[in-house]
Amino acid sequence: MCGIAGFIAGHGRLLSNEIICKMASIINHRGPDDEGFVILKSHDQLIQLGGDSTPHEVWDTFTEYRPVAKITSYMGDASIMALAHKRLSVLDLSPAGHQPMSYSSGRFWIVYNGEVYNYTRIRRELQESGYVFKTNTDTEVILAAYQEWGEGCLNKFVGMWAFAIYDRYSNEIFLARDRYGIKPLYYFFSEEGDFFFASEIKQFTVLPKWRASMNPQRVYDQLMYSIADHTDETMFGNVFQLPGGTCFKSVLSDIKPAISGKLNYKRWYWPKRELFNGSFENAAKTFRSLFEVSVKEHLNADVPVGTALSGGLDSSAIVCEVNRLLKTGGATTRQRTFSSCSDIEKYSEKKWMDIVIGATNVDASFVYPKVEDVFTQTPQIIWHQDEPYQSQSVLLGYNVFKLAASDKVKVLLNGQGADEYLGGYGQFTFSRYAEMVRRMKIAELLHDIENTRQIRSLTGMEVFRGIAYHLLPTKINRILSGLSSNTRHLKGIVSSGKMGMNFKHPFDFIPVEYSSVQNISEHLTFYSTLPKYLHWEDRNSMANSIEARVPFLDHRLVEFVYNLPDNYLEKDGISKRVMRQAMGGLLPEAIRCRRDKMGYSTPEEHWVRNECPGLFRKGIARTIDVTNGLIKNEALTYFDNIVEGKIPFDFSYWRLILLGEWITRFDVKLP
Repeated sequence: MCGIAGFIAGHGRLLSNEIICKMASIINHRGPDDEGFVILKSHDQLIQLGGDSTPHEVWDTFTEYRPVAKITSYMGDASIMALAHKRLSVLDLSPAGHQPMSYSSGRFWIVYNGEVYNYTRIRRELQESGYVFKTNTDTEVILAAYQEWGEGCLNKFVGMWAFAIYDRYSNEIFLARDRYGIKPLYYFFSEEGDFFFASEIKQFTVLPKWRASMNPQRVYDQLMYSIADHTDETMFGNVFQLPGGTCFKSVLSDIKPAISGKLNYKRWYWPKRELFNGSFENAAKTFRSLFEVSVKEHLNADVPVGTALSGGLDSSAIVCEVNRLLKTGGATTRQRTFSSCSDIEKYSEKKWMDIVIGATNVDASFVYPKVEDVFTQTPQIIWHQDEPYQSQSVLLGYNVFKLAASDKVKVLLNGQGADEYLGGYGQFTFSRYAEMVRRMKIAELLHDIENTRQIRSLTGMEVFRGIAYHLLPTKINRILSGLSSNTRHLKGIVSSGKMGMNFKHPFDFIPVEYSSVQNISEHLTFYSTLPKYLHWEDRNSMANSIEARVPFLDHRLVEFVYNLPDNYLEKDGISKRVMRQAMGGLLPEAIRCRRDKMGYSTPEEHWVRNECPGLFRKGIARTIDVTNGLIKNEALTYFDNIVEGKIPFDFSYWRLILLGEWITRFDVKLP
């Protein structure tokens, strides 16, 4: 995993090479092992350059893409185009893995962040067609695959990526992002028409004339509904992201924004809809097989690999499968796991972690974040995250990666992504119930409700509201949503008139209805939930120079589950049914049959109401001060009511605090 950057000057313009150097320097944390640059001074003059972090071995390696000089030698010059790469060495640690890398006698140049796990198979296929390879990297395979299949190569890849390929012959740039947006790719157009792209938003802060501004609609979505990364916009004005599963291709001189200010990108990936007709038992066997393949491929690295263990079903499954693979392969070293815990039993998953640890004999490490960490680490975390986040779960993730980095681990597997398509949040329940009502399967409905109530608390009113949501028109649901107590409280705190945003529900910006089980799966995986979690995961891991890998987001596994019958995923209150069945004999039974869900949880409510209410209140007051009336003084009363228990506890207090932190950290211009 790495960091990338690039610029393409507007028509008839040149840009200082100092810009690309600064864009790379500000993300040293993403790639501390190597750096490289390519500048296009004219259409027939392309120069590869190194930097202060380029290892001596790279300069001495006889590759066609090795640097010929330092970027500092060209600081006074300007270019039409520039590419930059910061390398975190994970596969093929040799100097041959240096980027920007070229292929086909310097025709194609790439800067790439990610991993293509099936690259060896693609490599063999290309070799049969006559392609020759000089390295053992997946980067070279991507370039050859692009030469052979064009943008169709994306369908061949299994993995995570964000990359830019420049074709010298056609003078075209090709940008692409993986299916689920695991790896980030942002872009920005200056007023002069210059185009910039980067792995992190903060890279744009080094641009001449840059001034961060607020995108009121996306900030409102975050404040009111805790939804982010659900569109191609960001909370920064005029800063956009290439969504997961999309790509963009253009001749350099033709790159310009549409009326919306965005690129005219195209979607290259759509989930396949091929309904599974086999038995539940066969589905579980197939799931297990696909899961095993994915975990095995995700272990491929030339550096130490660890696993994040939360004690839940997903991370435990990965830990147990890694353990099985290591034993089968005759490994003599123990798997290393990293976990976040709490001293307060109510918020601790330690007892579940201990069950997995006891069954696998892993070398386990733990971190116990304290309330003090919130105040000492938040300024640094918000800088790494680029945008406000939802709760202290991000703090926990940051410290888990920090712990792994202190143990010299450079790759960390985790269970991210499974909940969204397997139904880990219980999100399919009411959709299933509504479908039973439509089909008049009342006896089946009542039986399912009765069994579900034996597993989780479910009142008659909750059932009624849940079913009604899926039966009522969207317009009615939006009205009812606006009447909810939490939304009503927050609307009295936020000065919507000063923000100048549209009162649309965030779901209205998402092109998939929150309706059927399949649609809900797509909704959460591509829009409303997973993208923000992947955003947090990427920044937390890269802040500590660690590559985070997510085996549950192998698209072959996701698409298989996506096409299973609804009751294979959930029935009678049992979620993730097919996975639980598949993990028989692998997971400890206590974990496999576990029904509650916590994950990395902080004693946040305890911190706010008991330990440090005054310090959190000061955070609210600071937000009121720096937002110039966007957040009203009533926010303090709202917080006091939360502390006193007059209002149910939720994470809205933190979203208010982080808004002020973000505005201060990035000097964001208010509407």
